[in-house]
Amino acid sequence: MKRIVLLLFLYSSYLCAQEVSPAVQQLRTNLNRLNNEKQLDSIGFLIQNHLEKNKLSGFELQLLLFFQGNYYSQIARTSDAITVLEKAVASRVEGKNAESIYNKSLFLLSDLHFTQKEYKKAFYYADLCKDKFALPNRAHEYIVLHLICGYYHYVNYDYKKSTEEFLLAEAAAKKYDRCKLSEVYVKTARIYSRRNQLDRAKRTITESVRIADSCDALENKINAIRTLREILVEHGEYEAAHKTFEKLDRLVGIEDIQTRNIRIDSFQTANKIKLKDQQNKNLKRINNSKEIKLQKQKAALVASLIGISLLVILLYCIFVLTRKQKLNNEKLKLQKAEIEDKNKELKRLNLLHQKIFTVISHDFKEPITTLKVLLDNEEVLSSENKTVSLYIKSINQQLEQADGMLTSLLDWAKAELITTVSNNSEIKLVELISRAKKELSHQLKAKNIQIENRVLRETTIVFNPTVLSIVLRNIINNAIKFSYENSVIIIEYENNEIIIKDFGKGVEPKKIDKLFKKSINPGLGTNLESGFGIGLYLCQELMLKNKGSLDVFNNESVGCTFKIMLPK
Repeated sequence: MKRIVLLLFLYSSYLCAQEVSPAVQQLRTNLNRLNNEKQLDSIGFLIQNHLEKNKLSGFELQLLLFFQGNYYSQIARTSDAITVLEKAVASRVEGKNAESIYNKSLFLLSDLHFTQKEYKKAFYYADLCKDKFALPNRAHEYIVLHLICGYYHYVNYDYKKSTEEFLLAEAAAKKYDRCKLSEVYVKTARIYSRRNQLDRAKRTITESVRIADSCDALENKINAIRTLREILVEHGEYEAAHKTFEKLDRLVGIEDIQTRNIRIDSFQTANKIKLKDQQNKNLKRINNSKEIKLQKQKAALVASLIGISLLVILLYCIFVLTRKQKLNNEKLKLQKAEIEDKNKELKRLNLLHQKIFTVISHDFKEPITTLKVLLDNEEVLSSENKTVSLYIKSINQQLEQADGMLTSLLDWAKAELITTVSNNSEIKLVELISRAKKELSHQLKAKNIQIENRVLRETTIVFNPTVLSIVLRNIINNAIKFSYENSVIIIEYENNEIIIKDFGKGVEPKKIDKLFKKSINPGLGTNLESGFGIGLYLCQELMLKNKGSLDVFNNESVGCTFKIMLPK
Protein backbone atom coordinates (compact mmCIF):
# COMPACT_ATOMS: atom_id res chain seq x y z
CA MET A 1 0.00 0.00 0.00
CA LYS A 2 2.79 2.42 0.90
CA ARG A 3 4.52 1.77 -2.40
CA ILE A 4 1.32 2.41 -4.38
CA VAL A 5 0.61 5.73 -2.67
CA LEU A 6 4.20 6.91 -3.00
CA LEU A 7 4.09 6.13 -6.71
CA LEU A 8 0.90 8.18 -6.98
CA PHE A 9 2.39 11.32 -5.49
CA LEU A 10 5.59 10.86 -7.49
CA TYR A 11 3.45 10.76 -10.60
CA SER A 12 1.69 13.96 -9.51
CA SER A 13 5.15 15.52 -9.10
CA TYR A 14 5.88 14.61 -12.69
CA LEU A 15 2.70 16.37 -13.85
CA CYS A 16 3.75 19.51 -11.98
CA ALA A 17 7.33 19.55 -13.25
CA GLN A 18 6.75 22.61 -15.46
CA GLU A 19 5.83 24.78 -12.43
CA VAL A 20 8.74 23.95 -10.14
CA SER A 21 12.42 24.85 -9.89
CA PRO A 22 15.22 22.52 -11.01
CA ALA A 23 15.88 21.72 -7.32
CA VAL A 24 12.36 20.37 -6.81
CA GLN A 25 12.53 18.52 -10.13
CA GLN A 26 15.70 16.89 -8.82
CA LEU A 27 13.76 16.00 -5.66
CA ARG A 28 11.21 14.17 -7.82
CA THR A 29 14.02 12.17 -9.42
CA ASN A 30 15.53 11.29 -6.03
CA LEU A 31 12.16 10.29 -4.55
CA ASN A 32 11.53 8.05 -7.52
CA ARG A 33 14.94 6.43 -7.06
CA LEU A 34 14.47 5.91 -3.30
CA ASN A 35 11.02 4.47 -3.89
CA ASN A 36 12.37 1.98 -6.43
CA GLU A 37 15.11 1.02 -3.97
CA LYS A 38 12.48 0.68 -1.19
CA GLN A 39 14.41 3.12 1.02
CA LEU A 40 11.25 4.54 2.58
CA ASP A 41 13.11 5.84 5.64
CA SER A 42 15.08 8.27 3.43
CA ILE A 43 12.01 9.73 1.73
CA GLY A 44 10.76 11.63 4.79
CA PHE A 45 14.22 13.07 5.48
CA LEU A 46 14.64 14.20 1.87
CA ILE A 47 11.27 16.02 1.85
CA GLN A 48 12.02 17.73 5.19
CA ASN A 49 15.43 18.81 3.93
CA HIS A 50 13.84 20.57 0.93
CA LEU A 51 11.18 22.21 3.11
CA GLU A 52 13.89 23.83 5.24
CA LYS A 53 15.16 25.74 2.19
CA ASN A 54 13.98 29.37 2.02
CA LYS A 55 13.81 29.81 -1.76
CA LEU A 56 10.56 27.98 -2.54
CA SER A 57 7.73 29.30 -4.69
CA GLY A 58 4.15 29.19 -3.39
CA PHE A 59 3.32 26.14 -5.50
CA GLU A 60 6.54 24.35 -4.51
CA LEU A 61 5.70 24.85 -0.82
CA GLN A 62 2.17 23.53 -1.36
CA LEU A 63 3.50 20.53 -3.29
CA LEU A 64 6.18 19.62 -0.69
CA LEU A 65 3.71 19.94 2.21
CA PHE A 66 1.37 17.58 0.36
CA PHE A 67 4.23 15.09 -0.11
CA GLN A 68 5.12 15.24 3.58
CA GLY A 69 1.51 14.89 4.78
CA ASN A 70 0.99 11.92 2.46
CA TYR A 71 4.17 10.28 3.77
CA TYR A 72 3.20 10.81 7.44
CA SER A 73 -0.18 9.21 6.82
CA GLN A 74 1.54 6.06 5.49
CA ILE A 75 3.74 5.59 8.58
CA ALA A 76 0.79 5.99 10.99
CA ARG A 77 1.71 9.53 12.15
CA THR A 78 -1.91 10.63 11.72
CA SER A 79 -1.79 13.81 13.83
CA ASP A 80 1.34 15.05 12.04
CA ALA A 81 -0.23 14.21 8.67
CA ILE A 82 -3.35 16.27 9.48
CA THR A 83 -1.26 19.27 10.65
CA VAL A 84 0.93 19.27 7.54
CA LEU A 85 -1.98 18.78 5.12
CA GLU A 86 -3.86 21.68 6.71
CA LYS A 87 -0.77 23.82 6.01
CA ALA A 88 -0.81 22.57 2.40
CA VAL A 89 -4.47 23.64 2.07
CA ALA A 90 -3.70 27.04 3.60
CA SER A 91 -0.77 27.46 1.14
CA ARG A 92 -3.05 27.14 -1.89
CA VAL A 93 -2.01 29.17 -4.96
CA GLU A 94 -3.54 29.73 -8.40
CA GLY A 95 -2.99 27.29 -11.25
CA LYS A 96 -4.38 24.05 -12.65
CA ASN A 97 -1.81 21.78 -11.01
CA ALA A 98 -2.03 23.71 -7.74
CA GLU A 99 -5.81 23.14 -7.78
CA SER A 100 -5.24 19.40 -8.25
CA ILE A 101 -2.86 19.25 -5.26
CA TYR A 102 -5.34 21.32 -3.21
CA ASN A 103 -8.17 18.83 -3.90
CA LYS A 104 -5.95 15.83 -3.12
CA SER A 105 -5.01 17.45 0.20
CA LEU A 106 -8.70 17.95 1.03
CA PHE A 107 -9.39 14.29 0.20
CA LEU A 108 -6.61 13.03 2.49
CA LEU A 109 -7.77 15.33 5.33
CA SER A 110 -11.33 14.04 4.98
CA ASP A 111 -10.18 10.41 5.00
CA LEU A 112 -7.86 10.91 8.02
CA HIS A 113 -10.54 12.71 10.10
CA PHE A 114 -13.06 9.96 9.23
CA THR A 115 -10.58 7.32 10.40
CA GLN A 116 -10.26 9.29 13.67
CA LYS A 117 -14.12 9.27 13.93
CA GLU A 118 -14.19 13.06 13.64
CA TYR A 119 -17.20 12.91 11.31
CA LYS A 120 -18.02 16.64 11.26
CA LYS A 121 -14.51 17.63 10.15
CA ALA A 122 -14.41 14.74 7.67
CA PHE A 123 -17.71 15.90 6.14
CA TYR A 124 -16.45 19.50 5.94
CA TYR A 125 -13.41 18.58 3.85
CA ALA A 126 -15.29 15.96 1.80
CA ASP A 127 -18.02 18.45 0.90
CA LEU A 128 -15.37 20.90 -0.36
CA CYS A 129 -13.88 18.47 -2.87
CA LYS A 130 -16.38 15.66 -3.60
CA ASP A 131 -17.47 17.26 -6.88
CA LYS A 132 -13.84 17.72 -8.02
CA PHE A 133 -13.11 14.00 -8.60
CA ALA A 134 -14.79 12.89 -11.81
CA LEU A 135 -15.51 9.35 -12.96
CA PRO A 136 -13.97 7.10 -14.14
CA ASN A 137 -10.39 8.35 -13.56
CA ARG A 138 -10.92 9.24 -9.88
CA ALA A 139 -13.44 6.54 -9.00
CA HIS A 140 -11.78 5.62 -5.70
CA GLU A 141 -11.82 9.18 -4.36
CA TYR A 142 -15.36 9.73 -5.67
CA ILE A 143 -16.71 6.66 -3.83
CA VAL A 144 -14.87 7.37 -0.55
CA LEU A 145 -16.04 10.99 -0.40
CA HIS A 146 -19.69 10.09 -0.99
CA LEU A 147 -19.45 7.38 1.70
CA ILE A 148 -18.05 9.93 4.18
CA CYS A 149 -20.83 12.43 3.40
CA GLY A 150 -23.49 9.72 3.60
CA TYR A 151 -22.27 8.48 6.97
CA TYR A 152 -22.23 12.02 8.35
CA HIS A 153 -25.91 12.41 7.38
CA TYR A 154 -26.63 8.98 8.90
CA VAL A 155 -25.20 9.86 12.34
CA ASN A 156 -27.28 13.05 12.18
CA TYR A 157 -30.47 11.03 11.43
CA ASP A 158 -30.94 12.51 7.95
CA TYR A 159 -31.58 9.14 6.29
CA LYS A 160 -32.87 10.60 3.05
CA LYS A 161 -29.64 12.47 2.27
CA SER A 162 -27.61 9.55 3.59
CA THR A 163 -29.37 7.14 1.19
CA GLU A 164 -28.78 9.50 -1.75
CA GLU A 165 -25.04 9.63 -1.06
CA PHE A 166 -24.80 5.83 -0.63
CA LEU A 167 -26.67 5.22 -3.89
CA LEU A 168 -24.18 7.44 -5.76
CA ALA A 169 -21.29 5.51 -4.20
CA GLU A 170 -22.96 2.16 -4.99
CA ALA A 171 -23.50 3.04 -8.65
CA ALA A 172 -19.87 4.10 -9.06
CA ALA A 173 -18.55 1.03 -7.21
CA LYS A 174 -20.59 -1.38 -9.34
CA LYS A 175 -19.15 0.13 -12.49
CA TYR A 176 -15.56 0.98 -11.56
CA ASP A 177 -14.50 -0.58 -8.23
CA ARG A 178 -16.48 -3.67 -7.26
CA CYS A 179 -14.56 -4.31 -4.02
CA LYS A 180 -15.78 -0.95 -2.64
CA LEU A 181 -19.32 -2.37 -2.67
CA SER A 182 -18.54 -4.16 0.59
CA GLU A 183 -18.13 -0.82 2.43
CA VAL A 184 -21.18 0.67 0.70
CA TYR A 185 -23.44 -2.24 1.68
CA VAL A 186 -22.33 -2.16 5.34
CA LYS A 187 -23.34 1.48 5.66
CA THR A 188 -26.57 0.96 3.68
CA ALA A 189 -27.56 -1.92 6.01
CA ARG A 190 -27.51 0.45 9.00
CA ILE A 191 -30.18 2.59 7.35
CA TYR A 192 -32.34 -0.48 6.67
CA SER A 193 -32.01 -1.45 10.33
CA ARG A 194 -33.03 2.01 11.52
CA ARG A 195 -36.10 1.74 9.29
CA ASN A 196 -36.97 -1.67 10.84
CA GLN A 197 -36.20 -3.54 7.60
CA LEU A 198 -34.24 -6.26 9.42
CA ASP A 199 -34.38 -8.96 6.73
CA ARG A 200 -33.22 -6.54 4.08
CA ALA A 201 -30.39 -5.38 6.34
CA LYS A 202 -29.30 -9.01 6.88
CA ARG A 203 -29.28 -9.72 3.15
CA THR A 204 -27.23 -6.59 2.51
CA ILE A 205 -24.65 -7.59 5.16
CA THR A 206 -24.44 -11.11 3.68
CA GLU A 207 -23.68 -9.63 0.26
CA SER A 208 -21.06 -7.35 1.81
CA VAL A 209 -19.30 -10.33 3.44
CA ARG A 210 -19.37 -12.24 0.16
CA ILE A 211 -17.75 -9.35 -1.73
CA ALA A 212 -15.15 -8.84 1.02
CA ASP A 213 -14.20 -12.55 0.81
CA SER A 214 -13.88 -12.39 -2.96
CA CYS A 215 -11.64 -9.30 -2.66
CA ASP A 216 -9.62 -10.73 0.27
CA ALA A 217 -10.55 -7.63 2.35
CA LEU A 218 -10.38 -8.81 5.97
CA GLU A 219 -11.06 -5.38 7.47
CA ASN A 220 -14.23 -4.96 5.39
CA LYS A 221 -15.41 -8.42 6.43
CA ILE A 222 -14.86 -7.62 10.12
CA ASN A 223 -16.77 -4.34 9.78
CA ALA A 224 -19.65 -6.14 8.08
CA ILE A 225 -19.92 -8.85 10.76
CA ARG A 226 -19.56 -6.28 13.57
CA THR A 227 -22.37 -4.23 12.01
CA LEU A 228 -24.54 -7.36 11.75
CA ARG A 229 -24.02 -8.09 15.43
CA GLU A 230 -24.97 -4.53 16.39
CA ILE A 231 -28.12 -4.74 14.25
CA LEU A 232 -29.11 -8.09 15.81
CA VAL A 233 -28.67 -6.67 19.31
CA GLU A 234 -30.74 -3.61 18.39
CA HIS A 235 -33.58 -5.88 17.30
CA GLY A 236 -33.33 -8.20 20.31
CA GLU A 237 -31.94 -11.30 18.52
CA TYR A 238 -29.37 -11.98 21.23
CA GLU A 239 -28.69 -15.65 20.46
CA ALA A 240 -27.88 -14.90 16.82
CA ALA A 241 -25.79 -11.92 17.95
CA HIS A 242 -23.80 -14.17 20.31
CA LYS A 243 -22.99 -16.62 17.49
CA THR A 244 -21.94 -13.71 15.33
CA PHE A 245 -19.66 -12.46 18.13
CA GLU A 246 -17.74 -15.76 18.21
CA LYS A 247 -17.02 -15.49 14.51
CA LEU A 248 -16.14 -11.82 14.85
CA ASP A 249 -13.76 -12.55 17.72
CA ARG A 250 -11.72 -14.97 15.60
CA LEU A 251 -11.45 -12.47 12.73
CA VAL A 252 -10.48 -9.61 15.03
CA GLY A 253 -7.67 -11.75 16.42
CA ILE A 254 -6.27 -12.19 12.91
CA GLU A 255 -6.60 -8.47 12.22
CA ASP A 256 -4.87 -7.58 15.53
CA ILE A 257 -1.83 -9.60 14.51
CA GLN A 258 -1.69 -7.81 11.16
CA THR A 259 -2.16 -4.40 12.81
CA ARG A 260 0.62 -5.12 15.32
CA ASN A 261 3.01 -6.00 12.48
CA ILE A 262 2.11 -2.76 10.67
CA ARG A 263 2.77 -0.73 13.84
CA ILE A 264 6.11 -2.43 14.36
CA ASP A 265 7.06 -1.56 10.75
CA SER A 266 5.99 2.04 11.36
CA PHE A 267 8.11 2.29 14.52
CA GLN A 268 11.10 0.83 12.70
CA THR A 269 10.68 3.29 9.82
CA ALA A 270 10.42 6.26 12.22
CA ASN A 271 13.53 5.12 14.12
CA LYS A 272 15.48 4.72 10.88
CA ILE A 273 14.55 8.28 9.89
CA LYS A 274 15.76 9.70 13.22
CA LEU A 275 18.97 7.69 13.06
CA LYS A 276 19.71 8.79 9.51
CA ASP A 277 19.03 12.43 10.42
CA GLN A 278 21.51 12.22 13.31
CA GLN A 279 24.10 10.54 11.09
CA ASN A 280 23.78 13.30 8.48
CA LYS A 281 24.23 15.99 11.14
CA ASN A 282 27.35 14.27 12.44
CA LEU A 283 28.78 13.98 8.91
CA LYS A 284 28.08 17.66 8.28
CA ARG A 285 29.86 18.62 11.51
CA ILE A 286 32.87 16.46 10.59
CA ASN A 287 33.03 17.94 7.07
CA ASN A 288 32.97 21.48 8.45
CA SER A 289 35.81 20.62 10.82
CA LYS A 290 37.86 19.12 7.98
CA GLU A 291 37.23 22.17 5.79
CA ILE A 292 38.51 24.50 8.53
CA LYS A 293 41.66 22.41 8.93
CA LEU A 294 42.24 22.38 5.16
CA GLN A 295 41.96 26.17 4.94
CA LYS A 296 44.49 26.62 7.74
CA GLN A 297 46.91 24.26 6.05
CA LYS A 298 46.68 26.30 2.85
CA ALA A 299 47.28 29.48 4.82
CA ALA A 300 50.38 27.91 6.41
CA LEU A 301 51.67 26.84 2.98
CA VAL A 302 51.29 30.34 1.51
CA ALA A 303 52.95 31.88 4.56
CA SER A 304 55.91 29.48 4.25
CA LEU A 305 56.75 30.97 0.81
CA ILE A 306 57.34 34.42 2.24
CA GLY A 307 61.09 35.06 2.38
CA ILE A 308 62.57 36.40 5.60
CA SER A 309 59.41 36.10 7.73
CA LEU A 310 59.21 32.38 6.99
CA LEU A 311 60.46 31.29 10.39
CA VAL A 312 58.29 33.76 12.34
CA ILE A 313 55.21 32.80 10.38
CA LEU A 314 55.91 29.09 10.81
CA LEU A 315 56.30 29.49 14.58
CA TYR A 316 53.11 31.48 14.75
CA CYS A 317 51.25 28.85 12.73
CA ILE A 318 52.55 26.11 15.02
CA PHE A 319 51.29 28.04 18.02
CA VAL A 320 47.89 28.59 16.43
CA LEU A 321 47.57 25.01 15.26
CA THR A 322 48.54 23.70 18.70
CA ARG A 323 45.85 25.80 20.32
CA LYS A 324 43.30 24.71 17.76
CA GLN A 325 44.28 21.10 18.25
CA LYS A 326 43.66 21.44 21.95
CA LEU A 327 40.23 22.90 21.28
CA ASN A 328 39.53 20.16 18.77
CA ASN A 329 40.57 17.52 21.29
CA GLU A 330 38.16 19.00 23.81
CA LYS A 331 35.41 19.02 21.17
CA LEU A 332 36.23 15.41 20.31
CA LYS A 333 35.93 14.46 23.98
CA LEU A 334 32.53 16.16 24.16
CA GLN A 335 31.45 14.42 20.95
CA LYS A 336 32.67 11.09 22.30
CA ALA A 337 30.66 11.64 25.50
CA GLU A 338 27.57 12.49 23.43
CA ILE A 339 28.04 9.36 21.30
CA GLU A 340 28.39 7.22 24.43
CA ASP A 341 25.16 8.73 25.84
CA LYS A 342 23.39 7.97 22.57
CA ASN A 343 24.69 4.39 22.63
CA LYS A 344 23.41 3.95 26.20
CA GLU A 345 20.01 5.24 25.16
CA LEU A 346 19.91 2.87 22.17
CA LYS A 347 20.90 -0.04 24.40
CA ARG A 348 18.11 0.93 26.83
CA LEU A 349 15.56 1.00 24.01
CA ASN A 350 16.77 -2.36 22.66
CA LEU A 351 16.51 -3.83 26.16
CA LEU A 352 12.98 -2.44 26.44
CA HIS A 353 11.99 -4.09 23.17
CA GLN A 354 13.46 -7.36 24.38
CA LYS A 355 11.50 -7.07 27.63
CA ILE A 356 8.25 -6.40 25.82
CA PHE A 357 8.64 -9.25 23.35
CA THR A 358 9.82 -11.61 26.11
CA VAL A 359 6.77 -10.84 28.21
CA ILE A 360 4.46 -11.20 25.22
CA SER A 361 5.98 -14.51 24.14
CA HIS A 362 5.91 -15.94 27.70
CA ASP A 363 2.74 -14.58 29.27
CA PHE A 364 0.58 -14.90 26.18
CA LYS A 365 1.76 -18.43 25.36
CA GLU A 366 0.16 -20.04 28.42
CA PRO A 367 -3.38 -18.58 27.95
CA ILE A 368 -3.30 -19.38 24.23
CA THR A 369 -2.18 -22.95 24.95
CA THR A 370 -4.93 -23.30 27.56
CA LEU A 371 -7.50 -22.10 25.04
CA LYS A 372 -6.31 -24.65 22.49
CA VAL A 373 -6.56 -27.48 25.05
CA LEU A 374 -10.05 -26.39 26.10
CA LEU A 375 -11.29 -26.13 22.53
CA ASP A 376 -9.75 -29.50 21.51
CA ASN A 377 -11.22 -31.31 24.54
CA GLU A 378 -13.67 -34.00 23.48
CA GLU A 379 -16.02 -33.01 26.33
CA VAL A 380 -16.64 -29.71 24.58
CA LEU A 381 -18.06 -31.59 21.60
CA SER A 382 -19.92 -34.32 23.47
CA SER A 383 -21.15 -32.74 26.72
CA GLU A 384 -24.44 -30.94 27.42
CA ASN A 385 -24.88 -27.15 27.29
CA LYS A 386 -23.95 -26.77 30.94
CA THR A 387 -20.46 -28.10 30.39
CA VAL A 388 -20.04 -26.00 27.24
CA SER A 389 -21.05 -22.86 29.15
CA LEU A 390 -18.41 -23.58 31.79
CA TYR A 391 -15.74 -23.83 29.13
CA ILE A 392 -16.92 -20.64 27.50
CA LYS A 393 -16.75 -18.85 30.84
CA SER A 394 -13.18 -20.05 31.29
CA ILE A 395 -12.32 -18.86 27.78
CA ASN A 396 -13.77 -15.45 28.52
CA GLN A 397 -11.65 -15.17 31.67
CA GLN A 398 -8.54 -16.02 29.69
CA LEU A 399 -9.39 -13.43 27.06
CA GLU A 400 -10.03 -10.75 29.72
CA GLN A 401 -6.60 -11.52 31.20
CA ALA A 402 -4.92 -11.30 27.79
CA ASP A 403 -6.65 -7.98 27.06
CA GLY A 404 -5.50 -6.53 30.40
CA MET A 405 -1.93 -7.65 29.80
CA LEU A 406 -1.87 -6.12 26.33
CA THR A 407 -3.21 -2.77 27.63
CA SER A 408 -0.57 -2.67 30.39
CA LEU A 409 2.21 -3.56 27.96
CA LEU A 410 1.21 -0.83 25.55
CA ASP A 411 1.05 1.76 28.37
CA TRP A 412 4.43 0.57 29.63
CA ALA A 413 6.07 0.81 26.21
CA LYS A 414 4.47 4.20 25.58
CA ALA A 415 5.81 5.58 28.88
CA GLU A 416 9.32 4.14 28.39
CA LEU A 417 9.65 5.54 24.88
CA ILE A 418 8.83 9.13 26.00
CA THR A 419 12.17 11.01 26.06
CA THR A 420 10.79 14.38 27.20
CA VAL A 421 7.83 15.33 29.35
CA SER A 422 5.01 16.73 27.21
CA ASN A 423 3.69 20.22 27.87
CA ASN A 424 0.90 20.45 30.40
CA SER A 425 -2.51 21.81 29.40
CA GLU A 426 -5.83 22.67 30.99
CA ILE A 427 -8.03 19.60 31.54
CA LYS A 428 -11.73 19.34 32.34
CA LEU A 429 -11.44 16.68 35.04
CA VAL A 430 -15.08 15.54 34.69
CA GLU A 431 -14.54 14.82 30.98
CA LEU A 432 -11.36 12.82 31.63
CA ILE A 433 -13.10 10.73 34.32
CA SER A 434 -16.06 10.13 31.98
CA ARG A 435 -13.68 8.93 29.25
CA ALA A 436 -12.00 6.48 31.64
CA LYS A 437 -15.44 5.27 32.80
CA LYS A 438 -16.47 4.65 29.19
CA GLU A 439 -13.29 2.67 28.46
CA LEU A 440 -13.96 0.47 31.53
CA SER A 441 -17.71 0.12 30.98
CA HIS A 442 -17.42 -3.61 30.25
CA GLN A 443 -15.72 -4.35 33.59
CA LEU A 444 -18.21 -2.14 35.45
CA LYS A 445 -21.18 -3.85 33.85
CA ALA A 446 -19.79 -7.33 34.52
CA LYS A 447 -19.76 -6.68 38.31
CA ASN A 448 -22.68 -4.21 38.39
CA ILE A 449 -20.48 -1.51 39.94
CA GLN A 450 -21.48 2.17 39.85
CA ILE A 451 -19.03 5.09 39.72
CA GLU A 452 -20.18 8.07 41.79
CA ASN A 453 -18.41 11.10 40.31
CA ARG A 454 -18.49 13.87 42.90
CA VAL A 455 -16.12 16.15 41.00
CA LEU A 456 -17.68 19.52 40.13
CA ARG A 457 -18.29 19.98 36.39
CA GLU A 458 -16.37 23.28 36.33
CA THR A 459 -13.26 21.78 37.93
CA THR A 460 -10.22 22.48 35.72
CA ILE A 461 -6.65 21.33 36.36
CA VAL A 462 -3.32 21.88 34.60
CA PHE A 463 -1.44 18.64 33.95
CA ASN A 464 -0.26 16.25 31.21
CA PRO A 465 -3.54 14.81 29.78
CA THR A 466 -1.92 11.64 28.38
CA VAL A 467 -0.28 10.75 31.71
CA LEU A 468 -3.39 11.49 33.79
CA SER A 469 -5.56 9.41 31.41
CA ILE A 470 -3.28 6.36 31.85
CA VAL A 471 -3.12 6.79 35.65
CA LEU A 472 -6.90 7.26 36.06
CA ARG A 473 -7.70 4.22 33.90
CA ASN A 474 -5.27 1.95 35.78
CA ILE A 475 -6.38 3.00 39.27
CA ILE A 476 -10.12 2.80 38.47
CA ASN A 477 -9.54 -0.59 36.84
CA ASN A 478 -7.70 -1.72 39.99
CA ALA A 479 -10.62 -0.51 42.13
CA ILE A 480 -13.10 -2.47 39.97
CA LYS A 481 -10.97 -5.61 40.18
CA PHE A 482 -10.88 -5.63 43.99
CA SER A 483 -14.44 -4.35 44.56
CA TYR A 484 -17.35 -6.63 45.36
CA GLU A 485 -20.30 -6.98 43.03
CA ASN A 486 -23.16 -4.43 43.33
CA SER A 487 -20.87 -1.92 45.09
CA VAL A 488 -19.86 1.68 44.33
CA ILE A 489 -16.63 3.58 43.59
CA ILE A 490 -16.47 7.24 44.69
CA ILE A 491 -14.27 9.83 42.91
CA GLU A 492 -13.66 13.25 44.52
CA TYR A 493 -11.29 16.20 44.05
CA GLU A 494 -9.98 18.48 46.77
CA ASN A 495 -6.73 20.28 47.66
CA ASN A 496 -5.16 19.42 44.29
CA GLU A 497 -5.76 15.68 44.90
CA ILE A 498 -7.95 13.21 43.00
CA ILE A 499 -9.39 10.71 45.52
CA ILE A 500 -10.67 7.29 44.35
CA LYS A 501 -12.40 5.26 47.07
CA ASP A 502 -13.73 1.70 46.73
CA PHE A 503 -15.51 -0.70 49.09
CA GLY A 504 -13.79 -3.97 48.15
CA LYS A 505 -11.37 -6.35 49.82
CA GLY A 506 -8.72 -3.69 50.45
CA VAL A 507 -4.93 -4.19 50.44
CA GLU A 508 -3.03 -6.62 52.61
CA PRO A 509 -1.05 -4.65 55.26
CA LYS A 510 2.19 -6.43 54.36
CA LYS A 511 1.78 -5.40 50.70
CA ILE A 512 0.63 -1.79 51.08
CA ASP A 513 4.18 -0.36 51.34
CA LYS A 514 5.33 -2.34 48.28
CA LEU A 515 2.27 -1.68 46.12
CA PHE A 516 4.05 0.73 43.75
CA LYS A 517 7.16 -1.46 43.27
CA LYS A 518 7.78 -3.40 40.08
CA SER A 519 8.13 -6.80 41.76
CA ILE A 520 4.85 -6.78 43.73
CA ASN A 521 2.33 -9.54 43.03
CA PRO A 522 -1.05 -7.85 42.56
CA GLY A 523 -3.08 -10.83 43.74
CA LEU A 524 -6.52 -11.95 42.56
CA GLY A 525 -9.63 -9.75 42.37
CA THR A 526 -12.97 -10.44 44.03
CA ASN A 527 -14.03 -12.49 40.97
CA LEU A 528 -10.61 -14.17 40.69
CA GLU A 529 -9.40 -11.61 38.14
CA SER A 530 -5.65 -11.73 37.65
CA GLY A 531 -3.41 -8.74 36.94
CA PHE A 532 -0.22 -8.15 34.97
CA GLY A 533 1.72 -6.58 37.82
CA ILE A 534 3.02 -3.38 36.23
CA GLY A 535 -0.02 -1.06 36.24
CA LEU A 536 0.45 0.70 39.60
CA TYR A 537 4.25 0.73 39.22
CA LEU A 538 3.83 2.38 35.81
CA CYS A 539 1.41 4.97 37.27
CA GLN A 540 3.83 5.91 40.07
CA GLU A 541 6.70 6.25 37.59
CA LEU A 542 4.64 8.49 35.29
CA MET A 543 3.47 10.72 38.18
CA LEU A 544 7.01 11.12 39.54
CA LYS A 545 8.30 12.09 36.08
CA ASN A 546 5.63 14.80 35.98
CA LYS A 547 6.29 16.09 39.55
CA GLY A 548 3.29 14.31 41.09
CA SER A 549 2.86 11.16 43.21
CA LEU A 550 0.45 8.44 44.36
CA ASP A 551 -0.63 7.27 47.80
CA VAL A 552 -2.87 4.46 49.07
CA PHE A 553 -4.38 3.43 52.41
CA ASN A 554 -7.09 1.07 53.65
CA ASN A 555 -10.44 2.51 54.73
CA GLU A 556 -11.57 2.12 58.35
CA SER A 557 -14.45 -0.18 57.43
CA VAL A 558 -13.91 -1.84 54.07
CA GLY A 559 -12.03 -1.19 50.81
CA CYS A 560 -9.18 1.23 50.19
CA THR A 561 -8.53 4.78 48.97
CA PHE A 562 -6.07 5.92 46.28
CA LYS A 563 -4.87 9.53 46.05
CA ILE A 564 -3.47 11.06 42.86
CA MET A 565 -1.47 14.06 44.11
CA LEU A 566 -0.93 16.66 41.39
CA PRO A 567 1.95 19.17 41.45
CA LYS A 568 1.08 22.57 42.89
